[in-house]
Amino acid sequence: MNERTLRVLEFNKVIDRLKDQALTTVGKELSASLRPFTTLKDVVHRQEETDEAVTILRLNKTIPLGGIIDIRASIKRSTIGGILTTTECLDVANTIYGGRQVKNFMENFEIDLPLLEKITEQITPLKDLENHIKSCIDEYGNVLDRASPKLHGIRSSIRTFEKRVRDKLDEYTKTKTNHLSEAIVTIRNNRYVLPVKQESKSAIGGIVHDQSASGQTLFMEPKVVVDVKNKLQEALVQEKQELERILRK
Repeated sequence: MNERTLRVLEFNKVIDRLKDQALTTVGKELSASLRPFTTLKDVVHRQEETDEAVTILRLNKTIPLGGIIDIRASIKRSTIGGILTTTECLDVANTIYGGRQVKNFMENFEIDLPLLEKITEQITPLKDLENHIKSCIDEYGNVLDRASPKLHGIRSSIRTFEKRVRDKLDEYTKTKTNHLSEAIVTIRNNRYVLPVKQESKSAIGGIVHDQSASGQTLFMEPKVVVDVKNKLQEALVQEKQELERILRK
């Protein structure tokens, strides 16, 4: 059927109405690409499919399409060895869940709908993969400690190192107040530092990350904290590597 005939029939308006009824982005895309069938066999087959779908509506039932997302880009990137974000992994899990819900709906429907059932037979449940993803990533997209024993160990170390840094700096604010401009802990260049008086630089010791405009206050990371913070940075690098390994799986 040529384009002129489609324009005369206002076929685009039919497609627009169909797209408005589609509940997923993939469904809308497929609707937009539809063209009239030109053989009697194809027309009859599609009409029978439509009749089965109308039967579901006539019985006041709704196919559960919730959770289904367009994950084609994620699958393509994963296939060529790319790493998915945690959000993309959750999209995969939710789409698996949505597909399984549709499959279960058709398998347990009160009336036999052979054509639609044949379509949903192509859905592979993949429940194990869905459960694995959701056991590793929470609803906010954070990778959980239990995602791997190694990650659990690394994060335990990170928490230990962070506590040591905080405890040591808090101790300085209580015992070295005479060397500090203020008894507080602040941050410079992503490092926890103390505001040390210029004349107390040698008494505190460590690395100077910044100084006040007047030069009278130095923002220093005490040496005892530097050693622990370096171990913390190493642990953070290990955490990043382990997260990449987990998401690559």
